[in-house]
Amino acid sequence: MVKRRLYWTLQIGGWLVYGIVQIVSSSILQSGTVSPRRVVFLAYEALIFLLLTHCFRLFVKQRKWINLNMQRLIPRVLASIGLLALAVYFFRMPVSFLLGLFDKNVALDPSRILGLTSVYAMILFLWSVLYFTYHYFDQYNKALKYEASMVQIELNNLKSQLNPHFIFNALNSIRALVDENPLKSKQAINQLSNILRSSLASEKKGLTKFDDELKIVKDYLGLESIRFEERLKTEFDIHPESHDFFVPPLMIQTLVENGIKHGISKLTAGGIIQLKTIVDRGRLKVQIRNSGHLVNGVKRNKTGIGLKNTVQRLKLLYGDEAAFRIVNENDNFVLTEIVIPQNKKV
Repeated sequence: MVKRRLYWTLQIGGWLVYGIVQIVSSSILQSGTVSPRRVVFLAYEALIFLLLTHCFRLFVKQRKWINLNMQRLIPRVLASIGLLALAVYFFRMPVSFLLGLFDKNVALDPSRILGLTSVYAMILFLWSVLYFTYHYFDQYNKALKYEASMVQIELNNLKSQLNPHFIFNALNSIRALVDENPLKSKQAINQLSNILRSSLASEKKGLTKFDDELKIVKDYLGLESIRFEERLKTEFDIHPESHDFFVPPLMIQTLVENGIKHGISKLTAGGIIQLKTIVDRGRLKVQIRNSGHLVNGVKRNKTGIGLKNTVQRLKLLYGDEAAFRIVNENDNFVLTEIVIPQNKKV
């Protein structure tokens, strides 16, 4: 909303200033007087610029030119500027004709067309430079915010997974298995190792393969199953097309961990963690259900900043294309859901 207001303020204000400058310049060239028809014509010209640049902006957003590199972007922008400049020149003609300012010999003179079109192209080029520069800086700021968010998220994961209580519980569970079930204890050590390695070496590119994230989730649940034993049951329902997606690293694991910490661990009889994915119209829906209950939209114990970081990461990565919610599905389950668009970029 703020960006939209800023855009329209600059767009309308900028072309209004352009129109005023044109009128003043015309007045100076005509010895301090300018006819009302000329004023209307110049105001109309400024309106043409406003409408065409706005349409160009919508076209750029639809084709996602902001994401192109300079080698691909510059030729497209220059070609578009040339076409827009010609459009401005010829869109002026109907109004000039209605106002009695149209002179066929002058208006259709090739040298005049080339000259004015070049001037309009320079004006549109300046507009494009300002527009794309703003968006590149905006994306740069988003990248900085995302990297800062990733650092904090990694620290939070380290804080929750490397704290003495977590390590003590994990190692204590593994120690109990060494004599009783050596094979299972080795498996538990591998699971703990995978979790720690993922936390420490999580890539900062923003996305990781869904399969890799699912593996970490299963390792984490396998490790927690040692501690909770029969109190923790797990269920998976993974859509086959889920493997085509990339997801923010450790996001699903964090949400699963949140369900265990603030749901199942608080229940004497334990409960179930269900992980389900749905792929629909190029979007991946990840649903995590855990036994427990939300009170006034918040779990009985504070969830910390894990959910806030999840929302922030989704916003920075996908903008309005992603969604997040956490609700009581019924009296026995809490549903945590994220929806993300398909993205082939690692």
